[in-house]
Amino acid sequence: MIGVSKLLLKEGLERQTRGQRCFEFPNPIVIKIVNPTARLITIPERKWNFTLPYVESLWLASGRNDMALVGHYVQKMYDFSDDKKFMRAGYGPRLRLFNGIAEDYQSGFFQEHASPTKQRITEIDQFEFVEESFKKDPFTRQGIISIGDPAKDCFEKQHVLKKTKDFPCTRNLQFLRNGDKLDLIVHMRSNDFVWGAGGVNIFNFTFIQEYFARILGLEIGNYYHIANNLHYYGDFKEMLEKIASTDEVKEDKFIYTKTFNNLAEFDEKVKALEKYEKELREERVTELVDFSDDFFDDWAKVLYQFNVPTTQPIDFVNPTLDILAKKKITKKVIADNRNQLVKTFKSSDENSDTISPNNYI
Repeated sequence: MIGVSKLLLKEGLERQTRGQRCFEFPNPIVIKIVNPTARLITIPERKWNFTLPYVESLWLASGRNDMALVGHYVQKMYDFSDDKKFMRAGYGPRLRLFNGIAEDYQSGFFQEHASPTKQRITEIDQFEFVEESFKKDPFTRQGIISIGDPAKDCFEKQHVLKKTKDFPCTRNLQFLRNGDKLDLIVHMRSNDFVWGAGGVNIFNFTFIQEYFARILGLEIGNYYHIANNLHYYGDFKEMLEKIASTDEVKEDKFIYTKTFNNLAEFDEKVKALEKYEKELREERVTELVDFSDDFFDDWAKVLYQFNVPTTQPIDFVNPTLDILAKKKITKKVIADNRNQLVKTFKSSDENSDTISPNNYI
């Protein structure tokens, strides 16, 4: 975050795109991350919402692109949906239900909103393809997942260029074995650094790398993020300047112990987490659930903390996540206390002189 911010501020070239000032590298860039599990952003100036990448990671692992899940956590996501029901270029179905037909994906909770043509087409679970490819050849170079889908992304049925708010930025993922470690290479056609690469993309893909390393019985290797066009928009220049001026931060990698050993066992837990998230969102459950797996327990706790109002701190397994989560609760308590004071003062005699609640905060 700090290094790329400095480089973008120094090397970024200004241009106008869609009516906005944009600063971009003049050439493609490769970012190599040697500790992919140190994915949690602790720089205060970034004001990172760590809930969203965990939600998106569930979205991807379960093969979904419905707005009901992600929109509950970040309302602004609806701005990028064509129909406010599905994220047209959402990666979930492209990862788990790839079909290569012109009709856009519509995949929701347990696939209950799957495409009506589902029974007449061949769907490819690209996660399964990667697993099977490594079973056949432990050093395969064919463990590639395609995100781009020309049948959906290039043209409308009338053979005019696709009109949509959402084109996939990620083109492909390639898993490569390096000794006893699993590397992941991700190729982006275009990437916003602030909200894309830094906010969710690198988190989501290193998250996938971590659980695939477990599925394939390997250690976690290096992560390579290739962006043909890495950029930021002018409105966020001040944020980048603050990040760039931040002192070097300690990167605490953390590798979870995991109980799943293959994709089938992983998917069983994903399905259970899907069900739990839906019950939390619909306020049908208010208790933490034990997934008997540290990786999934922390994943579930992030969803729980968002959906169940509580001032009681939750103990996360990952110590860095534990610190971030407790800071979030502390900020919420301060904000709630402030709002309550404001309400109290407003309900008093408005014609009398009162002390501002700011004096007490």
